[in-house]
Amino acid sequence: MAVDWLVTGAGGQLGSVLFRRLLHRGESAVGTLSTGGPGPTSGPTVRLDLTDFGALERLVGQAQPRVIVHTAAVTSVDQAWKAPAVARRTNIDVTSELARLATDMGCRLVFLSTDLVFDGTSAPYAEDADIAPLSVYSQTKAEAEKAVRACPSGLVIRPALMYGVPAVGRPTTFLSQLEALRTGQPLRLFEDEYRTPLWLEDAAAACIEAGRSEITGVLHVAGPERLSRLEMGLAMAQALGVKVNHVVAIRQTELATPEPRPADVSLDCRLYSQLFGHPPGRPMAQALLKITP
Repeated sequence: MAVDWLVTGAGGQLGSVLFRRLLHRGESAVGTLSTGGPGPTSGPTVRLDLTDFGALERLVGQAQPRVIVHTAAVTSVDQAWKAPAVARRTNIDVTSELARLATDMGCRLVFLSTDLVFDGTSAPYAEDADIAPLSVYSQTKAEAEKAVRACPSGLVIRPALMYGVPAVGRPTTFLSQLEALRTGQPLRLFEDEYRTPLWLEDAAAACIEAGRSEITGVLHVAGPERLSRLEMGLAMAQALGVKVNHVVAIRQTELATPEPRPADVSLDCRLYSQLFGHPPGRPMAQALLKITP
């Protein structure tokens, strides 16, 4: 069952959209799903515990992919803090094993890291900026990056905060915020935490474009705007045509968290634009036109 693409986490927020996009383009692809999570309604998938390295090696050997796009991970900062051993096993060990398999097989590995590898004190961040992860989650991603960068055909993509509608039925922060806006529920958003938000469809397209290339190292993928969490919520409200009197501005110091939150992890994506001739993401207002009010 040789394929061009193997997508881990095809039931996840980004992985599901990326997998759907590949199939719509007529690409040969297979996706992995967690043993109990949601999955796409079409396309070849395999339910697999990625920490079962024997099963993972058999799948990669059978699929003989040209490109592995590794999106599967413990992505919740809170869950990684609560279960650090699980986060390390999933985010570091699985990535390291895939890097080994990609090296042995001579296939390409594209790994999805995070903008949270930065501490938020020196934005905007280019690819060569020093990393300083503040959370268990971001520390596992930073460690996994090392394994991918040691892979001859490895590419680390650091995406910004992603928003949009997954291609599977799963809860996300974006969907819960849309629901709050539609129903008039209170929505408390940071006015002092900044990101460069990235539409899921743009993230998927960038992963495919970069995956087809021979670029290695690190690549930042983000939207073109530096927006606070509050500004993102207000943009969503405007797209829905709803009132914003229940959107409440808060500051990071008002919310007690077990780990520090970086204030500004805006990404500099000039390298992507230089390499591919266009920016990786569109403005948020433009992307939100795809949302049905």
